[in-house]
Amino acid sequence: MKKVLAAVVLTSYLALNASPSYAWCYTWYNRVVQRGPTYAMMSVDDYLPWNSGGSAKAIGMGGAFTAVANDLGGAVEYNPAGLTYLDTLTIGTLGIAKRSNTIDAQGNKKAKWTISPTYAGAALKIGNFALGLSRKQPQSRSSYQKFSQVQYNIQAPDGWQMYYNSLSDRFDTSGLDTYVVTGAVKMKRLSLGANFNIIKGDIVRTQRGRYTWNNITYNQFDSKETVNFNGYTVDVGALMDMGPLRLGASAKNLKGAVDVKRYISWVDNYTPSLNWQSASTKERKEEFPRTYSAGAAILLGKVLTVDLDYVVTDGRDTNKELGRLGAELAVIPGFLFARGGVRSDFKNLVQNQNQKTMEYFVGAGLKLAMLTVDASASLVQAKAGADGGDMTGSVGATLKF
Repeated sequence: MKKVLAAVVLTSYLALNASPSYAWCYTWYNRVVQRGPTYAMMSVDDYLPWNSGGSAKAIGMGGAFTAVANDLGGAVEYNPAGLTYLDTLTIGTLGIAKRSNTIDAQGNKKAKWTISPTYAGAALKIGNFALGLSRKQPQSRSSYQKFSQVQYNIQAPDGWQMYYNSLSDRFDTSGLDTYVVTGAVKMKRLSLGANFNIIKGDIVRTQRGRYTWNNITYNQFDSKETVNFNGYTVDVGALMDMGPLRLGASAKNLKGAVDVKRYISWVDNYTPSLNWQSASTKERKEEFPRTYSAGAAILLGKVLTVDLDYVVTDGRDTNKELGRLGAELAVIPGFLFARGGVRSDFKNLVQNQNQKTMEYFVGAGLKLAMLTVDASASLVQAKAGADGGDMTGSVGATLKF
């Protein structure tokens, strides 16, 4: 009982022992004529702490990995203390295959497949100590919407109201990298770990609005917002091994300092057409939307693993509470694995908009000697892809020596 109480106290300490911090959103207020905010808003809540997905194994379990954290990418992403559960030398990679829909410069809808390497790393374990080096890249995001009615909710920099009935909105993170140094130590049943994240690069948001009438498409506007990041953040994590029961906790973005530069450009096709560029701005941020996770896992030998997580993100323009439940079953022990998971929001407010979702995941793993290959997919994404929308899937590989 004393061990159970100690684990509960440790989990609560990591989840609560820090003052709340806040995220920030980038809103450009019209400096030409004062008519309120324009289109230009980029919230970095979705990119701090710049989730890469970690590993296809963790994704296949719906991200329920805080108390499992027993593969390289999953440990770095969800709980750095899990590095102590790896073999002597481990190398891992993760790639995201995505089909996205956007509007090109001529106003035509385009579907494009891309494969993005979002994680690559290696870790070395000697005795009770482990050290890892990784490169992470967040997933780019794009959306395409065609509306049944004309929309008027976007303003040009001069305050002129835009109208459109199709819109593409893309966040390109291919120019943003996070280099991670992870250290972990095991002290009997307790493991402690930390990530030092070095962040450098750009996020580019591109919006295009078009108006279609009598089967003719008119270009309305093109906007681009570039945000450059240069700095660091720190994550911490803990695991308590109690035989078949394992408890885990992590805190992401506990500390940090990031220099932020921002630049906006806008083009529309009205007469006279507006071609506008903002001055570059720069500021330093030392407060981020911290994400706290607590989880419990049951590990029944090498046959069945079940994990349940509770996750909280508290930011100025983002407040989230979600639960994650995942399981892995050894269909053929030591060779073939099946996985499934669900992620459900209790609260998901982003810029005062409720974005509650429930998403199901499936995955599989195949182990061949020192090589393990994993794949996973979201069932929501698979259905959207079948309907012609965006869709993604992930594939990862791990070498253990």
